[in-house]
Amino acid sequence: MLLADIVAAYVVPHTPSFVAEVKANGERSETARFFGEIGRHLMAARPDVIVSISNDHFNTFFLDNWPTFAIGLADRTAGPSDQTPEMPWYEVEVASDLARHLFGHLVADAFDVARSLEFQLDHAHLVPLHFLTPEMSVPIVPVFINCIVPPLPSSRRCHRLGRSLAEAIASWSNEQRVAILASGSLSLEIGGPRAFENKTFGVPDPDWASWVLEQIRTGRIETLIEAASQERMLEAGNVAGELLTWIAALGAVGPATPDILVNQPELGNAFAAWTPKGVGR
Repeated sequence: MLLADIVAAYVVPHTPSFVAEVKANGERSETARFFGEIGRHLMAARPDVIVSISNDHFNTFFLDNWPTFAIGLADRTAGPSDQTPEMPWYEVEVASDLARHLFGHLVADAFDVARSLEFQLDHAHLVPLHFLTPEMSVPIVPVFINCIVPPLPSSRRCHRLGRSLAEAIASWSNEQRVAILASGSLSLEIGGPRAFENKTFGVPDPDWASWVLEQIRTGRIETLIEAASQERMLEAGNVAGELLTWIAALGAVGPATPDILVNQPELGNAFAAWTPKGVGR
């Protein structure tokens, strides 16, 4: 029986201003160059499905119903639900058969994961897809991790979530090429006291972001997991818990050295790509 493979994994930022910035500056944009490098890697990987791991910003969920982990199971979704500047409205196909398979596997693996059958997506999922698959021609499975409302899930739990997703994909009886696409910043403050003067955002701890990337570059993932407590992440900004999406991607990709690892320290962001070991088709 032929099974699915994870053929590539990526983590990128989902900064909502990127769409307007790249539209204004075109090829002069550093962001456009970095997404272009990731996009070429993705094109070479030829995925049939993208498992998109990110967080919500009170657009899909709210405090009256705020899951720690969730998967979207609808056949289709759309967005952006938050009016991301200059982003067109997208209709997005969901690989609902894979979504249901992942959901069932996670529940069997003792993850109390929520499911949603009626939802839209905000910039967290759509900014990366806008740059990497602008025709929205690759179906996705949206996976949500709570990265901003304490108590956050532990970094070790998120790493285990990524491993469980990889195990589920490997057991899916469908010969599909699957890419993991996670997104989030490493040091970022939105609208808080550590925002830059006359800006809505700040980067309180670029040294933490650089240290995180060094652990990833050198394969010291256990050291990263131990260090990435809720308290330490939130020292780096009120939404710096988005590191948890990186850690989930690391759990899914396994012990692979990144093919691409680009720091964007002035924005607390980074871009990364992996080809998991054992991928040969």
